[in-house]
Amino acid sequence: MLKMKRLSFYIFIMLCSGLNLFAQDTIVFKSQPQWNTSMDIASYCMFYEETTDSPLGFEEVQQQVFVPFDMGLASHPTNRPLLIQWYRVSISNQSATDTIHLRVITSPHYFIRLYSSGGLIAKSGIYESSVPSLKKSYIQIELAPSATETYWLRTEDRQGHMVPPALRLEPHFSYMNALEDGLKMNRLVFLFLALLTGCLLFITVFAIYQYYLYRDKVFLWYIAYTLSALLTGFFWMDIRLGLDMFSSFFHDLVFSIFLFLIPVMYSLFIGNILKLSSQFRKVWRGVQFLMAVAIAQMLIAFITMRTGRFVFTDYYGYFVSVIPVSVLNIILLVLTVFSKEKVKWFMFTGLLSLLVLWCMPILIFPAINIQWKWNAMTMVLVFLPFYSLLGLTIEAICFSFALSYRSKLVLIEKNNLQEQYNLQLQGELSKRTAELEEQIKLVEEQKLQQVQSSFEQKIAETEMTALRAQMNPHFIFNCLNSINLYTLENNSMAAAEYLTKFSQLIRLVLENSRTEKIALQKELEALRLYIDLEAMRFKEKVKYQINVSSGIDQQYTELPPLLIQPYVENAIWHGLMQKKEGGNIVINITQPTESSLLVEISDDGVGREQAALYKSKSATKQKSFGLKMTSERIEMINQVYDINATVEVVDLKDGLDNACGTRVIIKIPV
Repeated sequence: MLKMKRLSFYIFIMLCSGLNLFAQDTIVFKSQPQWNTSMDIASYCMFYEETTDSPLGFEEVQQQVFVPFDMGLASHPTNRPLLIQWYRVSISNQSATDTIHLRVITSPHYFIRLYSSGGLIAKSGIYESSVPSLKKSYIQIELAPSATETYWLRTEDRQGHMVPPALRLEPHFSYMNALEDGLKMNRLVFLFLALLTGCLLFITVFAIYQYYLYRDKVFLWYIAYTLSALLTGFFWMDIRLGLDMFSSFFHDLVFSIFLFLIPVMYSLFIGNILKLSSQFRKVWRGVQFLMAVAIAQMLIAFITMRTGRFVFTDYYGYFVSVIPVSVLNIILLVLTVFSKEKVKWFMFTGLLSLLVLWCMPILIFPAINIQWKWNAMTMVLVFLPFYSLLGLTIEAICFSFALSYRSKLVLIEKNNLQEQYNLQLQGELSKRTAELEEQIKLVEEQKLQQVQSSFEQKIAETEMTALRAQMNPHFIFNCLNSINLYTLENNSMAAAEYLTKFSQLIRLVLENSRTEKIALQKELEALRLYIDLEAMRFKEKVKYQINVSSGIDQQYTELPPLLIQPYVENAIWHGLMQKKEGGNIVINITQPTESSLLVEISDDGVGREQAALYKSKSATKQKSFGLKMTSERIEMINQVYDINATVEVVDLKDGLDNACGTRVIIKIPV
């Protein structure tokens, strides 16, 4: 019916324009006006509203049919996402000397553009980020002497914009007076909006802290809901008070969230805390469908408003209507009443408060005839988003009470469960005691075997320690003989040098004997001292060379102490000392793999066969005690550390198959 009336009206407009029945009056000024109040110029304006699928350009608008401005026509409800209206007015300055300075005052609009015959001359509006906040409600014009100019004013609003259109002219000083009066009138609006937004901010921070403490996913939905409500508070503060905090992109985004996403957030929160999905499975599927519809509506509204393209043209209002959200709230209200959770009345009170405050200004105010007395409090009462923000705040507070009460119930339940658990433990204790007594009998045998195995290992370690302790006196015995020899020869300098090296060797031997393994660097240091002492004792008949591969870290590579020395001692005593001129010992240390160390001890002595012959002719027939103990130590090390250290002795021969020395190869896992 409404469409038919509008169509008839536009046909009538077109006929009248064809007959030139409409004429536009020109506003005439003979000098700069000195008004104390503004001038309403609506009766001088021609009006045009865009109905195309995409916004028109200025050149296209100039070709359209304008009609006299009518308040009912300009403020009619619309299903379109964008409400774009044009106002055309002509102003004449008949003064030959004065330039007239005026301000075009409009009601609040999202975007305002002022054009002259030459094109765009000024921008303004709530969403216009390039304009300071104090200049968002007016546009300043200058009219040269003896000039007449036609102006086109373009206003763009989002769907649901409820501010009636208004057009006024006023000079600068009257505008400043009106601005001052406006700030006084809006002081309570600022106070209440700041108070409600501050409450939402505190509740959001509190919810984040509660989630940090309890890690309950219910708090995530609550945080998402309170955060969306907080952004809505900032949105309306920025829009109503002109704070210029955010861009138009943010405004469109939050406006879409405010209409559609906030109901989804608190629906998910209510559903989780009341466990509606498990209590009302079939109905909850319908709730999920309505939430999906609301999210789709939010995307449609946001994309359409941002692009300015009317995807659904006149049917846009059906796709973004509040009917699905309203049905969603009613279903949630009913499910909350029938829920079995104890916190349901907190949720019911919060949801009901939001719905009442949301619907009250829309349903009640138009039905009653209120004669408003305009003051600061009236500005709060007529600002419809205030009721929605108040409802969101009350709802968030009620939800906070619900969460606190839920935490108390959880604590009581935990205490009850703990008491039941303690009783259950006491009952099971006697039962487990009997079972343990039976198991102890079985475990005792296994434990006995483990103790026996551990005892055998301790014995092996003790034997290895004893063998290592036996080797220390063996060194001391040999070295004391050498010192005695120098003393008998009255060689005090050699004796002093020998005694110095001997003391260093004794210190190293004592230090190394305290640990199971020592660094390769310390082992080689003791070995060099020992060979130096033997070389001095045998009149430089012993020469040696120790080669360590460059890839070996001598400080961190470890091996059992005094492992190499007995084989070097055997090479000196039984290989080199049997030759009149002495001989050489070469010790090569390499690391073929990361887990093994290879030590090769080569001498050019008489060989094992000749040494055995000399030994058989010796009167004492002394055995290599150190070599025997080292062999036993290797067996103990293999047993204790579960490794496989090996020793291999190779006879060296020349091309004529004559003995030319001996090589001992020791492989040590590291």
